[in-house]
Amino acid sequence: MLTEGSYQSALWVYALAAIAALAMFNLWFLPRAARWRLRVALTLPLAALLLTPASIAPGADTLAPALVVAAFQWLGEGREAAVYALRLLGLSGAVALLLAVALPVAAARIRRRRQR
Repeated sequence: MLTEGSYQSALWVYALAAIAALAMFNLWFLPRAARWRLRVALTLPLAALLLTPASIAPGADTLAPALVVAAFQWLGEGREAAVYALRLLGLSGAVALLLAVALPVAAARIRRRRQR
């Protein structure tokens, strides 16, 4: 088992690696000419997929990335065991998609108000 310090270090390393992966995704796979709306619409759900935490077992105090928890639970104990992490992933993905839609709408409204 990990000590408290090594557990926190591992979570920080994972979070920084996920943020670096998001930055590389934006730099390599999205053309520079792509509008920021497209970047937001693609990056937010990917960020939700990579950064959503879930407890490793019911009632456990430790957290891990929900994607990793779902994969290990599904492969080790079956689909029913992974439902908790998959629900969290679905919820965070839905919130990310709502934000990806709401941000450009809010930006357009602000832009219109400034033009008046």
